[in-house]
Amino acid sequence: MRKISFYLLFLALVVAACRNKNLSSQITDLEQSLAQSYTGGKADSLIRLYREAVKENPDQHADNFRYLVRAAEIKYINQKDAVVAVRWIDEAIKKHAQGQALTEPIGLLALIWNSYIYKSSPELQKNPDEIDLMRAYLEKNTAWIDSSLLLLDQEMGSPVVTDMAKADAFILTAEAYASLVQSTNTDKSVDLLLKAAGLAKTIGNSNRAIQLYYNVGEKMPQHPKAPTALFMMAFIYENDLKNLEKARATYEEFLKRYPQDPDYADDAQNALKYLGLSPEEIIKQFEKKTQ
Repeated sequence: MRKISFYLLFLALVVAACRNKNLSSQITDLEQSLAQSYTGGKADSLIRLYREAVKENPDQHADNFRYLVRAAEIKYINQKDAVVAVRWIDEAIKKHAQGQALTEPIGLLALIWNSYIYKSSPELQKNPDEIDLMRAYLEKNTAWIDSSLLLLDQEMGSPVVTDMAKADAFILTAEAYASLVQSTNTDKSVDLLLKAAGLAKTIGNSNRAIQLYYNVGEKMPQHPKAPTALFMMAFIYENDLKNLEKARATYEEFLKRYPQDPDYADDAQNALKYLGLSPEEIIKQFEKKTQ
């Protein structure tokens, strides 16, 4: 009788091991397929497999942590379901985080936090518990937001940006991080906004850059780096957006506020002097002065 019981137990373990191996193989194959071409059907199937694997193997913490974070990423990035994504990240961290790096889940929460700030995930507004949960995780894990930004910086390419999606994620993450630390670490908040603004300008998103510089130049005019932000707004209006009216007004406002600025006052005065002139016209003006 004992031999039969042992055999049945052994057989059950073999069957379970084969099933787990098959489930893991299915997940790997579907992950590769989804990476090559995204479809809603593939995403739903992969999420189902992730959840099934977590349920069947509750003690496989490393795998379950990855599965839940990846499921949350798909749920938010591709399916725009921020509430469920937050819940799955919470499950991953509470039940399965055992020393793993939190770069990805905390970075994802920062992205979701940005969507909350700008009300681009309306369902979040109706779920205050998830909002509080996000804030608590982010405020306790700022080092992991820094880690997430560092990873995105590496992934987007440097000095030439090659991955626009990663660059956009960097901008959104930095902006969310800036909002979290604005009242406790203003200098950090300003540095994050300026870096995000500079990146937005680099990838050709001039209006986004203006918005980010505005958050420093106009909303924090007494900060030591406000002159830089205000000057860059004028520069982008002039050179990137070709809006000379706004460029002139912003340069004039800069000189009104910071007439003795050692870095940009002369540049602002020269910009106003030659605003709207072609390079040939500027050269002619120089030639007249030297005659």
